[in-house]
Amino acid sequence: MYHTQTRSRRALNPYASSTLQFIFFFLLLVMVGAFSALFRVKGLSFHNISEVFATDTKNLIYYTVWQVRIPRVVLGALLGAALAVAGCLLQGITRNPLSDPENMGINQGASCFVVIALLVFGEKDTSFVILLAAFLGAAAGGSVIYSLAFRGEYTPSRLVLAGIAVSLFLGSLTTGAILLYETQLTEILYWMAGKLSGANWQDIKMMLVSAVPVIILVFSLANQLNILSLGEETARGLGVNVLRIRRVFAFLIVLLVGSAVAVAGPIGFIGLIVPHIARKLVGQDYRIILPFSALLGANLLVIADFAAQWVSYPADTPVGVITALLGTPFFIYLMRRKRGAVK
Repeated sequence: MYHTQTRSRRALNPYASSTLQFIFFFLLLVMVGAFSALFRVKGLSFHNISEVFATDTKNLIYYTVWQVRIPRVVLGALLGAALAVAGCLLQGITRNPLSDPENMGINQGASCFVVIALLVFGEKDTSFVILLAAFLGAAAGGSVIYSLAFRGEYTPSRLVLAGIAVSLFLGSLTTGAILLYETQLTEILYWMAGKLSGANWQDIKMMLVSAVPVIILVFSLANQLNILSLGEETARGLGVNVLRIRRVFAFLIVLLVGSAVAVAGPIGFIGLIVPHIARKLVGQDYRIILPFSALLGANLLVIADFAAQWVSYPADTPVGVITALLGTPFFIYLMRRKRGAVK
């Protein structure tokens, strides 16, 4: 009887612990978001804090907070959640801890197609065209890598090499197009670094329509990822169509990454860092990892964007630069740590 009760407590403890961590990181996100929205707003002090809620569109404080700062915070949270979930899915279906939309050519594919779309259609009133181009580019980049890595016997190292090769190729095409047509792509270089400046409520609506439903769908499919993580043979033995599940998740990754790139450019390494932190904190159950990764990703990108705004003030550093500074050493650390496992 005692051993049964002990096992029950151990089974419940991870869920109780993860609930507390969810609450903590949600409150952290709210506090960081509020601080980022109100930090150094011109004319704002404790004495006139009520002006933030005055609903006077002509009031500079109200306009700065609600039309400039809060859209940027909300967009950062949505993008961080989308990229973290995409990275989690990518690591799950490839069984490779180094997988990330940035390393696997998905970001670069989306960026390359967006640049081509801007050259063809111009830079005015092309939100839908950019979104469609980002989806197609993410799908193209991911498909090439998938075909290279999974043709014949799959190994994690083969996937990494294919991803790096395709990423470099697509990145070179994008850079070449920008250099050849720099007069037509005046602001694209800043976008290519990943940026949240200029975020508005229209961008948020786009993410709510294109990414949030996908994230919710991914949560409902988490148990399929749990089964897939047991290995292909075990998954097939349990009646799972491995190829179909992989393709479904790959399609969802394309939607998440494509929508993120279309709105803010290629922001790298969120999808690499966050799943590892989530697994350390809440274990290996994807029913917990996926929503927790979304929350962690939102926190990480909002914090990174706050740093991007003020690290070189008054200049606004693209947030992709900050995430790259965090992600590159983390990637090297993972390569050194997993060198015996990734073969």
